[in-house]
Amino acid sequence: MNILVLAKQVPDVRKITFNPETGRIIREGVPLNINSFDKRAVEEALRIKEKTGANVMVASMGPPQAADILDECLQMGVDEAFLITDRKFGGADTWATSKILSHFIKMKSPDLVLAGRYSLDGETSQVPPQTSYMAGMNFVSGVSKIDINGKEIMLEQDYEKGTRIISTSFPLLASVSEKINRARKVPDGTPSKKDMIQIMNSENMNLDINGNDASLTVVSGTEYLHNERKVKMVSIEEAFELLKRKLNDGETRKKPENTELNKDFSNGTVLGVALDDPDSAMQIASKLNDLSSEVKAEPVMIGNVEPADLKGIAASKYLHFKSEDIYSISSFIGEYIKNEKPMFVIIPSNSLGKDVAGIVSATLDLGLTADCVNLKVENGNLIQYKPAFGGGVVARITSKTKPEIATVRPGIFIKKISLSHLKVQEIKLEDSGRYKILEEKMIESKYIPLQSSNIVIGIGRGVKGKQAVDQIVDLGQKLGVAVGGSRPVVDMRMLPRQQQIGLTGMSISPALYIALGVAGMDYHIVGLRYAKSILAINNDPEAPIFKYADYGCIEDAQKFISMLNDHVSNQT
Repeated sequence: MNILVLAKQVPDVRKITFNPETGRIIREGVPLNINSFDKRAVEEALRIKEKTGANVMVASMGPPQAADILDECLQMGVDEAFLITDRKFGGADTWATSKILSHFIKMKSPDLVLAGRYSLDGETSQVPPQTSYMAGMNFVSGVSKIDINGKEIMLEQDYEKGTRIISTSFPLLASVSEKINRARKVPDGTPSKKDMIQIMNSENMNLDINGNDASLTVVSGTEYLHNERKVKMVSIEEAFELLKRKLNDGETRKKPENTELNKDFSNGTVLGVALDDPDSAMQIASKLNDLSSEVKAEPVMIGNVEPADLKGIAASKYLHFKSEDIYSISSFIGEYIKNEKPMFVIIPSNSLGKDVAGIVSATLDLGLTADCVNLKVENGNLIQYKPAFGGGVVARITSKTKPEIATVRPGIFIKKISLSHLKVQEIKLEDSGRYKILEEKMIESKYIPLQSSNIVIGIGRGVKGKQAVDQIVDLGQKLGVAVGGSRPVVDMRMLPRQQQIGLTGMSISPALYIALGVAGMDYHIVGLRYAKSILAINNDPEAPIFKYADYGCIEDAQKFISMLNDHVSNQT
């Protein structure tokens, strides 16, 4: 068996700064490392090698200094390393990058390709599905376990609703989640193996492609996100009173606004996609309807969410199918786009949405911008805004192709309700047969979805022990309040991955976010930028979270938990 791992060299997002005068990111002096998700993909390939005797290759596309991460991979135990580097390839967006990588994959013909779920500098999750389609391989994302038995491969996949067991076949490209393993460290004193790295360029790959020219999207500007919150320090009693007021006002669930459905369809259609999550679908439709009024187009939705769960959706038509097959869904949406030619397409940035968006983009050769936090229309073009480099910078992106495709983060857009009648058309989709879902294990019902709650309690490392975390979850369930956590809490398996807030988790926009023992690192803060109010409780007066909070309380989180427990006890 031959295994190829795709690895990327990324900057330490915590060390990146921004020049407001030039509008450019300052990269000089910023440490460069192997993308942490990709390193776990390397580790998984090595574990398979140790069990089966597979040959393991690793490839990185980047500048000459990317040889450093390939050297690290060789020191870990990889058999072959390839540096795909050429000035012609510079400036490639995700589509052009996928084109180059898929060409290399076809040259090497591996049985299995592993990659990280996404890279920490871009967080798009676009390259794996795009590359898999272009290389003619099966694809599964978010893989947390791999079991190979001859020609059969069984995968455990993490997604928003829980986990799945999937059976598929080779050749396969799988993107791995952070849950899959902990990568080994290279022992001190291990000699460099850079002389083993093979250089691949446009000439020896027989690939005449210019990265800038082949790119289907263009970054037309960047903007540094200034923190405009100013913390007001309060006592623990005042902090708790703030929560009680929100609870007494009945603000545990988000209250949608009313809206009028656009009726002017003179310029065609705009398309939104509803996949797996009703809340995201309602938010997308609301934004779609707002934009459709500007471009005078019909807002149409397509998806697998049950029509009964979309009451009041701001769309004139809904094409509903019952399928979770990424290939069947992508094929249907692709055909709709070719036939109806919508002005633009908005897809949810959840697990299924990202996979479908990548495949549709690769199928139709269309520009795609992932994880957008805002969308605008200027001169008939969709302007797409996406965070990068830990969320401190937002890039302004346009597409060279029509229609533009964007995926948007759940919890970003305001949910609005229309009183207009929705036309529902039932569509039957046949499974592609490229994989089978053998088993599904749903997340426990006690975990309220983060994007549906107007009050969210966030748990950081300052909350000690699984027992304390479970107590907060139980209290949250009784109050109808969602409970989430920072990445370290999730990594310690005290909360499921679906409840993670931040760069590698969810972006949320509640009326009140309560940070209990949360340090306030950038990768967590990026998921809170659209929270209306933030209350931080931390016993460290120097904790970074206070820089991003509206209210701050220097106190042990356990005291707040005890007060919350007393409140719930008095209510029952």
